[in-house]
Amino acid sequence: MELILPYLEADGFKQGLVQDYRFGEKNFLNSTILEMPSDLGSGKLILFNNKNFHFFRGKWNFHEETIFHSPHKVGDNGMMDFRINKEGKISSNFIYDEKEFEHNTTDIDGIRIFVPESIFPKDNGLLKEKLENAQRNYLSQEKLKTIFDTPFDDASCTIILESKILEFLSYWIHYLLSEEKTFEHKKALEDKIKLAKDFVDTNAFQSLAIKEISRYCGLNSCDLKKGFKDYTQLPIHQYIIKARMEMARSMLLKTEKSVGEISDFIGYNNRGHFSQLYLRYFGKLPSEERL
Repeated sequence: MELILPYLEADGFKQGLVQDYRFGEKNFLNSTILEMPSDLGSGKLILFNNKNFHFFRGKWNFHEETIFHSPHKVGDNGMMDFRINKEGKISSNFIYDEKEFEHNTTDIDGIRIFVPESIFPKDNGLLKEKLENAQRNYLSQEKLKTIFDTPFDDASCTIILESKILEFLSYWIHYLLSEEKTFEHKKALEDKIKLAKDFVDTNAFQSLAIKEISRYCGLNSCDLKKGFKDYTQLPIHQYIIKARMEMARSMLLKTEKSVGEISDFIGYNNRGHFSQLYLRYFGKLPSEERL
């Protein structure tokens, strides 16, 4: 099946779905809900049409393979396109210098955003680099996740959905207009590293995986490891050992617990391994600390 629709004009796109493909139409405040007829498939999209730009959130599945074509050429009407799927992949026919709009639209769970190209830099190479950075960025992905987690089962949900998309769009446009090379402010990154350090400090005596720390602070493992080392001057693994050794020494000097009890407490079931680490850090065995 072919789906042929104007792509860069919100009204033409809507009218084509309603008149040519029999989508049901329901207007609610600033949005239009377009429901797929059951003989074509299942699902719907919600279209938001603003003065200078428009966007829609769609989730549908056609019964048969469906290819989308548009009479619009890429860049017509001075508009730039963004396609974002549930996995956070962001693509753009405009930025990747494609000429035609042709997509497989059989099974979609995504967002489409159309904004004036005049507000962006003319350097598509820079925009392409930033587009790729955004797909690896935690804050970008988190903002997208809130959009995809927002239900649109009834009309009242569209208000929340619109605000979530506008929040992402504001963040996204700010980034594309800035001279930043990464899609995250330094302070935001530092705050996450501090959060990771606090988490490690609190849980240093338990078994900690990088993935667990990464999930807690909201950074991918590469950014976490680099940022943590820059902030503490130690790799995460070495920082955990240091924290454990310092706690062990404090307990040896201030409590009457046995070496075995302390070893267990700080996370080492193997007393020999604990003793060798202690010797490396303090130049003496734990058993010699109280002599």
